[in-house]
Amino acid sequence: MPITRSLYLFTLPAFLVGFGLGGLSLHIAEAEGLFGIKESVTQIGSSLMDMQKNVDALQKNMNMLKETKEKLSTFSSPSGGVGGAMDSFMNKKGQ
Repeated sequence: MPITRSLYLFTLPAFLVGFGLGGLSLHIAEAEGLFGIKESVTQIGSSLMDMQKNVDALQKNMNMLKETKEKLSTFSSPSGGVGGAMDSFMNKKGQ
């Protein structure tokens, strides 16, 4: 019996101290924003927004390049001539 009583006398205060310190650390962590994650999540969110802006700008540039390529392809021909309507005019005149 004396071992059981001393065990209780040691275990109960240890539990109460641990419980109190645990609650205190959770309170401090909550004040910092959910274990300090709030700032990290905010940084990730702003990084994702910046990346989306960059992707949108890149897509806009790609569309501009496609349009320019299409416009240039109407002026050039595969035979290496002047291109487009001018080639067909010259071919008709030469026949």
